[in-house]
Amino acid sequence: MTRAMKLHSYTVLIALLLALPNLPAFGETEPLMEDPFGIIGVAPTAAGGQTLSLGLGYSRTREGANRDLYGGALEAEAGLVRGLDLRVAQTAEYGPAAPYPADDTKRLWGGLSQLGLRWQFMEEDGWRPAMGVFGAVRTAYGETSGPSQSGQIVGLLSKTIIEGPRPLAFSLNAGWSELFNAAPGERAGRYEFAAGLTQSIGQDTSLGFSYLLQQQDRGEQDQNIIAAGIWHRLGRAGPIMAAGAGAGIGDDSPSFLVFASLKWLFGAAAP
Repeated sequence: MTRAMKLHSYTVLIALLLALPNLPAFGETEPLMEDPFGIIGVAPTAAGGQTLSLGLGYSRTREGANRDLYGGALEAEAGLVRGLDLRVAQTAEYGPAAPYPADDTKRLWGGLSQLGLRWQFMEEDGWRPAMGVFGAVRTAYGETSGPSQSGQIVGLLSKTIIEGPRPLAFSLNAGWSELFNAAPGERAGRYEFAAGLTQSIGQDTSLGFSYLLQQQDRGEQDQNIIAAGIWHRLGRAGPIMAAGAGAGIGDDSPSFLVFASLKWLFGAAAP
């Protein structure tokens, strides 16, 4: 696996393990509305608030002798000022981590470090959706390889379709990532796209459905994933539990994946 493919793999891993994007501070009567798997929400953490997420995940590739990938992740968010927050993430995985060894039955350790900022520059108002942007720098590494650095920029959009006690919302992400130290023959720039629906089914429970498309290295098909999950809030400051599963479409997408996460809210992020 090339370094660019490695970085792309870890990007998917972040979505898999941290399927609990940030939510704004909520009041006692506001229903839970969590962003679906793989979606970066528009709303940043409230200024003076913090969040902490822990996740575990498993995915299985369609081909190869070593098809099982296990992972864990930690993410923290902090509201800086109104409409702007800082996001820090660290993942670790064990399995067919890049670069693939000559003997594909071996399992290796790998990981990704990410530091990013999210800015919401437009709030939802009537027909107008909420809009924002997320930018990050990332370093991916494997047990037998040097680090690979990249940058990512993602446009964010969300719109409430149905309001009331059981709201329904649509989310959209469209972005580009660029590998800074691409090797000859590697695809340095890649597009990514995600769309999702969030449906509140109770005061403290919501469902999420999403579709993800990400460009891969030359000679490989785009990765396509369809996923669904359920989120449940146990207390006013969390934890918020999530569990879900998904499946890939095409030979170069995972055959299936599962994830589970916990998230806690602190300071102004807690109601």
